[in-house]
Amino acid sequence: MAKKKHLFSWTGFYAEKLVSAVVANDAPTLVVLTFSPKGSVKAFRKSIAAEFTLAGKTVDLLTVNGAAGTVTIRVTAAYVNGDEISLVHNPAGKGATVTTAVTNNVA
Repeated sequence: MAKKKHLFSWTGFYAEKLVSAVVANDAPTLVVLTFSPKGSVKAFRKSIAAEFTLAGKTVDLLTVNGAAGTVTIRVTAAYVNGDEISLVHNPAGKGATVTTAVTNNVA
C-alpha cells in the first residue's frame, strides 16, 4: 500500500500555531504575527509580501524572524485608532486563502 502524501494546510497552520496578530501603538505600519513554537515560522521562508493583503493598504515588506517566532508585514500607510484590520494570506498555488482578524492597539 502506497503512503499518502501529507499536504500542508495553511488554514490548519494558522489555527494551531498563531498566538497573536497585532498592530501596536508604537509601530502603526507593522502587522506582527506571533507563532508558537517559534521555529514554526520557517513555513514562511518562501513567502513573499505579495501573498498578503490588507484592505486599503499597500504591503511593501515581509520579514520572518525565527528567533522571535514572528512574521511582520509592513504597510505604507499607518493604521489609526478604530481601524478594523483583516489580514488575508493568499499563498498562490500553495493552498487555501486564510483570513485573520488583527488586533488594533493604536491609540
